Amino acid sequence: KTLDRAKKVIRFRFSTPVVLRLIACLWFVVANTGFAAEYRVAHCLKGCPIEMNAGNQLIARAIYALSFNSDRGAADWLAYRMRPGALGIATSLSRDWVDDSDLPGLEQTIAVQDQSAEALGLIRARLIPLVSVAATPYWHEANLLSASTLRTVNLDRGAWSGLEWSLRNLVNRRGDVYVVTGPIYGPEPDPSHEPSTAETDLPVAFFKLVATPSGALSVFRFDQAFGVYLHHCEARSTLAEIETETGLQFFPDWERAEFGRETLDTQLGCR
Repeated sequence: KTLDRAKKVIRFRFSTPVVLRLIACLWFVVANTGFAAEYRVAHCLKGCPIEMNAGNQLIARAIYALSFNSDRGAADWLAYRMRPGALGIATSLSRDWVDDSDLPGLEQTIAVQDQSAEALGLIRARLIPLVSVAATPYWHEANLLSASTLRTVNLDRGAWSGLEWSLRNLVNRRGDVYVVTGPIYGPEPDPSHEPSTAETDLPVAFFKLVATPSGALSVFRFDQAFGVYLHHCEARSTLAEIETETGLQFFPDWERAEFGRETLDTQLGCR
């Protein structure tokens, strides 16, 4: 009866093949009250981040979900689940960037961004590591330009890479974890008390949240200038700080009193 009376239609834009994306990433549940349709994205633990920019485009793929900000020409966040069976060796896999058919014109936008970035010592880098999905048939989705960002070489090959290595070890030992990552914008690299709204700002830092269904959470914030010799544990931060800087609300379906009491710091090599 509830299903018959539910009239609301929610439209999403999915990359092809549509059926696979629906099976892998999204399912709909009709609420018992208000006859409203709710959605859940499987890559997002306890709900995808709630954001200020209502014009963002939610794109759900086989191995991740992201929120694309067309004003900036980049994703505000990307969420994925790390699974032991998805980890693999990426040596023989292509690392060439691929245009995103869901976002016409993105390739031109990226080309303009890269011209400016090169003068600042920034490189095009992945938000989701290829190695973390190398054993899946959908590893090529990590090469899509919509899942890329601008990062310094020292950060990309230093502490950021070190955290990824520790994450893979953690997943191999204890099983699935959920990750939400993305850029932090602003005129200065120092933590800000409010999110940047300037579309011309480049990423000054990056966040990475690592969580488990049991409520354990570790939070990291890396400045672009983070030294290549520094350990990723020196980039530990708090959920409140990241939410303040980005304007995002993470894990919205989680009761805060029950969330984050434990961390994964020790298991990620931090004392």
